[in-house]
Amino acid sequence: MIILYASHSEIIEHWHSSLKEEEIHVSRHEKELLSFLGALHVKVILLLDEQCYGNEMEGFLDLLHSDYVHVRIMVLSQKPSYVQGSRFLKYGVKAYGNTYMDPIHLQEAVAVVKQGDTWLYPEFIQTMIQTLLTPKASLHVKHDLLEKLSTKERDVALLIREGLSNKEIAVRVGTTERTVKAHLSSIYEKIGVKDRLALAILL
Repeated sequence: MIILYASHSEIIEHWHSSLKEEEIHVSRHEKELLSFLGALHVKVILLLDEQCYGNEMEGFLDLLHSDYVHVRIMVLSQKPSYVQGSRFLKYGVKAYGNTYMDPIHLQEAVAVVKQGDTWLYPEFIQTMIQTLLTPKASLHVKHDLLEKLSTKERDVALLIREGLSNKEIAVRVGTTERTVKAHLSSIYEKIGVKDRLALAILL
């Protein structure tokens, strides 16, 4: 089940139409929402509009995180930012992105969260990689991991470490985005990671 809680009816309508294949419950007020969550004993996804609480959002997320452990929280914002998203992730938020993201991306985010993983929009992941890792340290990467890869895969992996997008990598190595995606799938399998962030941290 997915619970929708937003500040405006048009947001609810956008989410509802994007997720029409899902079992949906709409909550209009905090008291109703918390009462509904308290009565549930199964894992659910809460799709939460950041505008509902503004500066008080972190307090509400803290309450949800501590008292409603069966709830997987997705927070969407009309102006998502790395700084805001990083704060929300500390409270167990499982997905963070744009309120009006395309239906296909919202469906993807929900699918990832259902699996127990975390979904973040691509620019957030790139910024996180660049923040976590010191640039130009590629000479000191773990060579045992890189030795498992082909020459092309190694080139792609090192560019992931620098925080480049698939499009930027394709331009840099002179190939297509589709080929970059194929290389990444092979890299993840060989090294034993799920995504580009995990790969970048390992390297």
